Amino acid sequence: MIVLPRSPLGPAALAILAAVSLSPAAGEQRVAFAGESQPAGAPAISGYLTKPLGAGPFAAAVLLHSCLGLPRNRREIADRIAGWGYVALFVDDFSSRDLKETCAADFGGARSDAFGALAFLAALPYVDPKRVAAIGFSQGADTALAIAAAPEAASGDLKFKAAAAFYPPCANQEGAVFRLPTLVLVGEADEVTPAADCERLAAAQAGATLVVYPKAAHGFDNPEFAGGKRILGMWLQYDRAAAEGSMAALRDFLGKRLAR
Repeated sequence: MIVLPRSPLGPAALAILAAVSLSPAAGEQRVAFAGESQPAGAPAISGYLTKPLGAGPFAAAVLLHSCLGLPRNRREIADRIAGWGYVALFVDDFSSRDLKETCAADFGGARSDAFGALAFLAALPYVDPKRVAAIGFSQGADTALAIAAAPEAASGDLKFKAAAAFYPPCANQEGAVFRLPTLVLVGEADEVTPAADCERLAAAQAGATLVVYPKAAHGFDNPEFAGGKRILGMWLQYDRAAAEGSMAALRDFLGKRLAR
């Protein structure tokens, strides 16, 4: 299903709606874990863990960054998700590999890192291992869609329950069949990962929801691209209405898909 939201609410009203009924988070903790198929002796993968206050067990989200690395508003995103009542684990694919960006090359470790993060969360006493979503941004969204098409870990029976993809390169998943409930969020004016590719992909899926934000470009949820920036040939631009709308859509999606 394709949704073209044109809310009568302004950006300020959307921000207020997205912020209501949040629970306090317990703060961020840096953690380390092994990737699913990581060779023995390889450096551990870093991550940033944020949990709601309380004993749980909580549903959780594995957050996967773009080819530019962790966003500057990483903590704001994680705090918001924890405020909704979910444990948030932002995976840092780059620091242990001494990488700065992977925009001009395929990054092969993303899936392994995502399932390593899932295994790490599953071992925490306050996480419900059967209610974990993969949420990705751009390159990380490509990984989230790949997980949606093949949700089970290569070893063991761990699996994600849902996937959400912010402005993914949908052409990379042409012909894929999603086996998980999947939310795709993309900008109508995205020159990097065109909305048309996501429209074709979503139309072929039984369990996918596509939201296209009018006039929004790539990276519409990231405030560091306010005013628009061209980075490595990519036009990136923050759009506050799309950012808040996408957070509201994500909250609704997680509420439905990670419910007990």
